[in-house]
Amino acid sequence: MALPKNILIFEPDASGHHSGYLYHLIINFLQNDYSYKLIISVSPDFFLKHPQIIQKTLSPRVQWIKFSEKEFVEWKKPKSVFKRSVLEWDLFCQYAKKYNSVLGFFMYIDYLQLAVLTQPAPPCSISGILFRPTLVNYPANSWKERLNYWRKNITLKFFVKNKNLDSLFNLDPFATDYILKNWNTEKVKFLPDPVQVYPTTKTKSEVKTGLGINESKTVFLIFGYLDSRKGIADVMEAIGEISGEKSQKGCLLIVGPWEENERKLFDIQLLKIKQTTGFQIVVKDNFVKDEDIQQYFKVADYAFALYNKHFGMSAIMVRAAAAQKPLISSNFGLIGKIVVENELGITIDNDLKEKLEMLLNNEISIGNKEKMRAFAELNQADNYAKVILEHFKSVSR
Repeated sequence: MALPKNILIFEPDASGHHSGYLYHLIINFLQNDYSYKLIISVSPDFFLKHPQIIQKTLSPRVQWIKFSEKEFVEWKKPKSVFKRSVLEWDLFCQYAKKYNSVLGFFMYIDYLQLAVLTQPAPPCSISGILFRPTLVNYPANSWKERLNYWRKNITLKFFVKNKNLDSLFNLDPFATDYILKNWNTEKVKFLPDPVQVYPTTKTKSEVKTGLGINESKTVFLIFGYLDSRKGIADVMEAIGEISGEKSQKGCLLIVGPWEENERKLFDIQLLKIKQTTGFQIVVKDNFVKDEDIQQYFKVADYAFALYNKHFGMSAIMVRAAAAQKPLISSNFGLIGKIVVENELGITIDNDLKEKLEMLLNNEISIGNKEKMRAFAELNQADNYAKVILEHFKSVSR
């Protein structure tokens, strides 16, 4: 009997969304009868940060390997994007050759484009996930932005045409369509954003009571890792300008772990706006397990996605859609485009205070619940995993 062929999955980063994307892929692999074997190459840091993922995916069909401490120390050193890409490329080629891989898959391939174009060829073909294309929906206003736009997209075009690239999976459906129509290639495939939504058994009233929120309040939710990208300062400023009886109707619910400096700025703003507004502000400042997340979307009437010039997708959009709660988003980039195209809520263009007042007064109805449901179903973790795993299957035949 022939030995199963090896697919090497390369993921040096243990932070942020990286672990979740990897976990959903392996779990779905183990739930199905694929004939190839997965070799998972991660940093020693991953074993420390995510031991539960290692434990849940132990199987003869999955082999976890980690970089040496020397390699990890070198990877962590500050360096340019190009130097980082070359280092990661060298590590990948070393492990791909060692484990006789038929395919190398990069969980985050954005950094690797320059290395693929300038360094020696790999021992096997490669594929990966591209998170941040800027081909469409990203206006370049300054000369610096225009220069960066052309640099990134010329590099991407050469990268897509590279003979060592088998397939490129992309979370931006509009960029995927653009490439397929204009670059004479079928290598690029749309990839759903994997979000595992665990339904909560608590009622909305129970969650409100537990958080100390009055039943009559309209709840606006900010969720996730709370840093400067989240637009918290803008929300606080808008709330501070809503006064009188109108402000008594609203509650801002902020849930998640804080970036230290952002918390200090928030506390300063909070002291100021308490003098001018009756808006209730509730903070739940801790990391939330996946199984407990959805209760906060259930209790919300609206969810914020006011990222500051954010490139790419956000799980907030999927979680809000799954809970049938409208989004209030910036009008920038992919998020703004998806919110408008799928009728997931409203976008803001220097009119946040006015939009909040209209929502508090029930002057406008936003969001299409059928389209929300369809968007949430598209971006289920199972759909994401199936696209990649079927690709592995075709390569390993």
